[in-house]
Amino acid sequence: MKGKEVTITKAGNGRDYERVKFCMKAMGRAAAPSFVRYMHVENARRGSRIVCTDGKRLHVANLSVRIPAGNYQPKVAGDEIRFGKPSEATFPAWRNVVPEDADFKGTMELGGLGTGTRTEREEKFSRIYCALQSDTGVSVNMGFLKDLPGAKWKVFAQGGRKKLLMLENSEEKEQFAVFVPLAA
Repeated sequence: MKGKEVTITKAGNGRDYERVKFCMKAMGRAAAPSFVRYMHVENARRGSRIVCTDGKRLHVANLSVRIPAGNYQPKVAGDEIRFGKPSEATFPAWRNVVPEDADFKGTMELGGLGTGTRTEREEKFSRIYCALQSDTGVSVNMGFLKDLPGAKWKVFAQGGRKKLLMLENSEEKEQFAVFVPLAA
């Protein structure tokens, strides 16, 4: 499979397509440091694990499709995502960011936020954000939460100085996100 371009389409593999789009939301833009402009791909037991970070958040998802391990700048065209040749860029040790000692704080329901008027949607989201902040003691960028798929998320918070917030998708067991808190 080395050197072969891998393409994931929404019609052909919608679940993996959505997982890649989820991770790409945590990729840095053109002006960002080079390591955050890449999607890191690792071999998993079945398929591949993909990881993206913009330095403030980390998104991880497992795919059923096998993509050769490496660091990619995937190309999105319509309803397809293409993985060309991997880059020689170095990706950070992402596992060091995932909190192992985080405490379970409850769940957060993001499903159904797309219904109702704009004001109703904003009020629902505001209630969810305030409850998350109250339950965890951690403030994060609201835009990061809005980038998450509409699902039920398990919430974990790390104590001490780091106070990282980890969210695990209850419905898609293959997805999680780690957020750095906003500066006090």
